[in-house]
Amino acid sequence: MKKLLRDAMYAMAVSLWGVALPQTAQAEPASDYPSKPIRLVVPWAPGGSTDILARTTAERLTRALKQPVIVDNRAGASGNIGAEVVSRAAPDGYTLLFTSTNLTLNPAVIPQTPYDPIKNFTGVTMVAFAPMMLVTKAGFAGDNLQGLIAYGRAHPGKLNFSSSGAGGAPHLAGEMFKQATNLDIVHVPYTGAAPALTDVLSGQVQMTFTTYISAQGMLSAGQMKALGVASKDRLPVLPDVPTFAEQGLNIEIGTMFGLLAPAGTPRPIVDKLYEVIRQAAADHAFQEKILQQGGTVVADDPDHYNAYLREDVAKWATLIKKIGGISTH
Repeated sequence: MKKLLRDAMYAMAVSLWGVALPQTAQAEPASDYPSKPIRLVVPWAPGGSTDILARTTAERLTRALKQPVIVDNRAGASGNIGAEVVSRAAPDGYTLLFTSTNLTLNPAVIPQTPYDPIKNFTGVTMVAFAPMMLVTKAGFAGDNLQGLIAYGRAHPGKLNFSSSGAGGAPHLAGEMFKQATNLDIVHVPYTGAAPALTDVLSGQVQMTFTTYISAQGMLSAGQMKALGVASKDRLPVLPDVPTFAEQGLNIEIGTMFGLLAPAGTPRPIVDKLYEVIRQAAADHAFQEKILQQGGTVVADDPDHYNAYLREDVAKWATLIKKIGGISTH
């Protein structure tokens, strides 16, 4: 009886091994990719900028690759849940990640982040970049950066900046601003961009760093004023707002929107995906969708994007160490 049971278990193990073998030992030729639908994981809820740009990207991939690219929203833990799903997926090009700066930022601010942004992923391309911008209530401190800095110097400790939460890009942009100006500014964290902006408008705090898409309505209504953009170039949607570099401050920070695959994905598959985005980047409709989100098209090649990811991880780790960690006040 024992022998029969042992033989049956052995036969089952061989059978299961035989089923699994084609998935691991016989890789699909890159020329045949894709031969089935692709899952594009977005580690944020539907409706935000990352989700909107992911769906724009998915539509282009679907059109070019002749296979459905299905967006799968896996929100939670500041993007860590969705990123972990992809980090553990088979490196065959059928599970991809469309994410934002949290991918490279989280390891510096969240203990035991369940992935390594460099070891567990390979970059396809940075699709777009949306810089942070500094905004104040219209009319405050002369509606310009020089006036704001002068106010801060005249009122040390009385200048506050809000953010959408401790450890996020808006918070760290404020910390960069403090270092660049040597101003005594108090950080006031909120639970999202909307309340952080609302309290600037009400006068509870004097300034905040945010994205164009979050502040668009208040800027268009003349309720708020953008004083500087934290990117190399001015935003096409706000051509009259100078960059910080133009105003003598070395502040460059924003949200990158990137397409990645699990580490080990064959380079021909990565290149095929990149080529679709490279071609889409030249299309006016694709560009316009990104401009509407307050970003600019990047579409850099995989090697440049992977270099950016390595530099970004190091940048955040250095900044967090310099400011002594993350606190909520």
